[in-house]
Amino acid sequence: MAPKLIAIEDRSGPFRMVFQRVMRMVPDRDKNDKRLQRMLAFRVINDGEAATASYLIRKIRFFVHLPGPKSFYEFLVDGEDHEFPPIPPLDGDPPGAA
Repeated sequence: MAPKLIAIEDRSGPFRMVFQRVMRMVPDRDKNDKRLQRMLAFRVINDGEAATASYLIRKIRFFVHLPGPKSFYEFLVDGEDHEFPPIPPLDGDPPGAA
């Protein structure tokens, strides 16, 4: 059985406008990532624009604080639950410790 891919290029009409609005939220360096586009298209089709936008806002808020050149797609696929704001690791004793 051949894997089923969402062909974004073949879709038009209202989906195209909704998808473009969602893609505006994605970090600029990752906008051309086809894997990310397909994943977001899947979410838009199944969850709708509002739920997808809410999901992206939650994830982007944490993603911008991450060090390193990790792609946004890889960050989303990792599936880790993150806290916001991120808690920096403690170096040594806390202030005021005896």
